[in-house]
Amino acid sequence: LASEPDWDVQDEVDFEFLGDKDGNPITLQTNVFVGGHGDREQRLRLWFDPAADFHDYSILWNPFHLV
Repeated sequence: LASEPDWDVQDEVDFEFLGDKDGNPITLQTNVFVGGHGDREQRLRLWFDPAADFHDYSILWNPFHLV
């Protein structure tokens, strides 16, 4: 999710599912960019296969928090 088309200064929320076809655990990698600066990366090993079924995801945010 990006705020501006100019990629080097935008605000952005990234979600990436990292895994392989060998059955290894899937990792959710996230990052938040503000004014083009990130360094807020987090990784979480998932207890389920996100590709096995349809899932709804949501983001809650306000001027002070992103959850």
